[in-house]
Amino acid sequence: MAETQTARGSITRRFNLSILAVYALSIAISAPTIYLYTRHEVYQQSNTQLRMLVDIVKSIKGYVGTDLRPYFLKQGLFHTAGMSGIVAISRVAENFKGMQQNYSIRNVSDNPLNAKNSPQPLERDVLQRFRSDRDLREVRVEGLLDGQQMLVRSAPIVSKKGCLRCHGEPSKVPAEVTAEYGRGSGYHYKVGDVVGLEVVGVPIADIDSIAMQRSLIAIGLLTLLFALVFVAINLLVRRNLISPMLQITETAHAIAKGRLDQPLNMPRDDEIGDLARSVELLRRSFAQLMKRMRKGGMTKPRA
Repeated sequence: MAETQTARGSITRRFNLSILAVYALSIAISAPTIYLYTRHEVYQQSNTQLRMLVDIVKSIKGYVGTDLRPYFLKQGLFHTAGMSGIVAISRVAENFKGMQQNYSIRNVSDNPLNAKNSPQPLERDVLQRFRSDRDLREVRVEGLLDGQQMLVRSAPIVSKKGCLRCHGEPSKVPAEVTAEYGRGSGYHYKVGDVVGLEVVGVPIADIDSIAMQRSLIAIGLLTLLFALVFVAINLLVRRNLISPMLQITETAHAIAKGRLDQPLNMPRDDEIGDLARSVELLRRSFAQLMKRMRKGGMTKPRA
């Protein structure tokens, strides 16, 4: 019986170890796959939002350049938001920020008329990149903007002749500009200089934490599924394989020890049933043989 228990324990242990190996392999494959896929998915969503904001900024600049500015010039009027796409975007950005605090639309310069448009550290670094490489048209980076982690798209603001109307020599700009912003900053631009950045940012904070959270949820669900499957399969294997094999083994041991009064009745139409019927046939054959021997039905061979 001890040998039977050892054999049963060995089979059960090997089977359980096989299930655990499959589980470990599933976790090893699924966890990083889910993590990387989720991170890519969240990043792509941020990129889609970024493109939408960039298109909004371009639309505002186009509207100012093709509709508002020509009208004001024709009428001999001056209105900063109607003459400058950058100012118009800044005004829209302020309103937008009040409704969507996690997003950022900015026009920045290290020589701004409005101090609010001074660059943050990330923007200063990008501004220097554009000044170092004049062929660079766009930069996309991840970093801190407005105190949160963002995916940021930046494009250079290059001073043009029309910019000098408000950013040239202070003595030559409209009085409305100096009255609103003073004469200390935002002037002396030169045509062709990279004077600032158009910046659009969308939040990507917690991309890693979102990916990790989804991975942990998936691992938890996978663990629960494997636990249920593990228990179910163990019960099925014990009922349909281990227990019948134990019964057959015990009968075989009994036959070997001469105990032939334990019939093996296992009505199964499969390989285990065939084995059980073979052992039962063997038991009956030995039982009949022993019965004939006891009745003297067999003679001892002559010397």
